Amino acid sequence: MGSTNKDFISGIEFGTDKISVIHACVNEKGCIDVLSFASKPSKRAIVKGEIIDANEVINILNDLLKESEKGLSMNFDRTDRRVFFLVNGMYVCTRQGEGTVLTGSSSGKVTRKHMEEAMLAAQNIVLSSDMQQIQVFGSYFILDGRKRESSPLDKLAEKITAHAHVVFASKKQLDVIQKILREVGFERDGIPLFSPIASAYSLLTLDERMQGTLLFDFGAGVCSYALIHNDGVLLSGTIPVGVNNLANDLSLALDLPYDFCHTFIKESRLTRLHMENQNYLEYRTEQQVRRIPVASFEKVMDLRIREIFDLMQSILGQHKIYHNFCTSVVITGGGALIESAKQMMSDVTNLPVRVGTVQNLSGSLTSIRKESMPCYSAILGLVKEIGELDKEDSSGIDKLANAMGKFGEGLQNAFGTLLGALKI
Repeated sequence: MGSTNKDFISGIEFGTDKISVIHACVNEKGCIDVLSFASKPSKRAIVKGEIIDANEVINILNDLLKESEKGLSMNFDRTDRRVFFLVNGMYVCTRQGEGTVLTGSSSGKVTRKHMEEAMLAAQNIVLSSDMQQIQVFGSYFILDGRKRESSPLDKLAEKITAHAHVVFASKKQLDVIQKILREVGFERDGIPLFSPIASAYSLLTLDERMQGTLLFDFGAGVCSYALIHNDGVLLSGTIPVGVNNLANDLSLALDLPYDFCHTFIKESRLTRLHMENQNYLEYRTEQQVRRIPVASFEKVMDLRIREIFDLMQSILGQHKIYHNFCTSVVITGGGALIESAKQMMSDVTNLPVRVGTVQNLSGSLTSIRKESMPCYSAILGLVKEIGELDKEDSSGIDKLANAMGKFGEGLQNAFGTLLGALKI
């Protein structure tokens, strides 16, 4: 795919800590070519992934779009531009659905039509009227009630049951985002993608996607996760705590300003103090100089991190499928940069853990420091996710937009479902 005006992808992340805009494409080698990127703090206009000050978000987004568009070599027309945006927070929920069809064919083999009908039936989940289905991913198939298959095409079976992972989001919050996009000049409805699954596209290797890996995004306002196995999504969700909770704990426990504690974590100052063999941090005010033991920072942060990871383990532990298919963990997000996070996640899960690194990148990334890359895995994954859908089917993005761009009409993301039956 070349970087033409037709082919490049525009994405927005409305994060608790920052708002980011990207213009990019996926080239013929499957690498992400970043054409332009810009990011600014969200100035507390977003809390736990939910927009609470739309006017401030509009101001920030306008500035980001102007900045990012300067880096493009082609004319950028927002009025006709399709834009994708990430959703993440407690206004997002997920469900597992299943649908069964009888093959009834003379050959007794499963056809693509059988798979499609079963997947469409699996996504037929009814939630409250204030929730909107936004994405559907295949999990796996069961043949004749006993044999699990990731792709049962041409296998012998009398009955096929599809299991699908369905993502929903609050119509109210989606409507707020759509109004913001219109205010900044996008006339076509934006298309939502669930953040942790987007991160999986940019971070997980093919082996990890096949063998069973938990992607854990340790974000500022919330943590989110996605369990991928055999290229299908088995579980995903959000937890209403994040890095900002650590900053609040430090502020209360050590009697320090919240903003100082937030910066302390964000800039990985604890790691720097360890590298410099410092046992104390000097905090200066107009009245005094306090010498705070580094061990005090460690203790407060480690207690909260373990609490978050224990909560995650408790939630996922309720699902038998997690114990059966999770073989490793990849952590990302700002919290992944905390020195003790990797080891503590390994202690809690008793699994191998690595910090996610976005691979196969090129282009305009001067504003992203290499060590901060986990903070941007979701928006980079957005590009990879859409690029893979587009590569699978040349009209894929158009189908995705048609299915997802009409809120309130009950349309199903059929394209996402059918592709998801075979891959993430």
